[in-house]
Amino acid sequence: MAQFRGVYPAGELTPAPCGILSVARVTEHTGRDYDERWVRGFDQEFDSMPSFVRLLTVNDSVVADGELTDNQADARHLNYRPFYIDVEDFASTFSLPGEDRFARVVKELNAVTQKALELEYWDGKAAQGLISTSPDVYDAGEDNMYLSKTGASTVPVAGAFSPSVALMYLEQAIAGSPTGENGVIHMTRDLASNLGSRLIYKKGEDEGSGRAMTRLGTHVVIGSGYSGNGPIGATGAAASATNKWMYATGHVNVHLGKIEIVNENLAQGADVTINNMRIKAYRPAAVFSDPSMHFAMRVTIPNT
Repeated sequence: MAQFRGVYPAGELTPAPCGILSVARVTEHTGRDYDERWVRGFDQEFDSMPSFVRLLTVNDSVVADGELTDNQADARHLNYRPFYIDVEDFASTFSLPGEDRFARVVKELNAVTQKALELEYWDGKAAQGLISTSPDVYDAGEDNMYLSKTGASTVPVAGAFSPSVALMYLEQAIAGSPTGENGVIHMTRDLASNLGSRLIYKKGEDEGSGRAMTRLGTHVVIGSGYSGNGPIGATGAAASATNKWMYATGHVNVHLGKIEIVNENLAQGADVTINNMRIKAYRPAAVFSDPSMHFAMRVTIPNT
């Protein structure tokens, strides 16, 4: 008879530090009826783009070259259609007695939320999935903001540069913000490693809660879900081991809905023909930034 050797439970799942949740303004929604309407789509207002800003003399006279920004023709809001993050836990029914499978799938969903947000924010996979090829169908996702969206970003300087030079150009591009607000720079982990001491790491009180910034204090997101792809249609847009992109944006906003477990009980997830059990959970989410800044730089990564 085989001896039972004992099983140690899985350890905690800790999201990577310096991810998008380290800088985002997060709104957590409840499951109440009045707080679930946002899932059907919403408009987000912004104050980062004043219609007109200029300098005047004490006599109320116009100053030559004193115009800071003119955004009178630009929209002051963003249309957005949320998406869902779905997690499935598929495992044998011959598991540890008393194991809470519902708690396990919730833990997995909480852990992966940041990475899923980063994937959608960079590549807009869910937004593109909402766009129809039929001219008679409303394109629900065409207004969603994401980093690599066609025509949404501006390249301050054409060409490909080293990570440090690209960072320099993005810092200067942020200075063009209509109100002079601080921005956010987005990059993959290999670029962050290459930049070394040009980035400052601040360790948080909890494991995985650290954040990063440049020497000038610009927030930096080092996303595990970031692909490194450039603006769709741009030269060299596809990321590779030696070719990536960095972006600079305004403040990032995140909306997270309540986690819902699909199964009402364990029996609903059981497949007795193969002795496995499938437990599913999901949550609605949205991630975007204000329209005042959206810059992209192509980066060449050294391979030696």
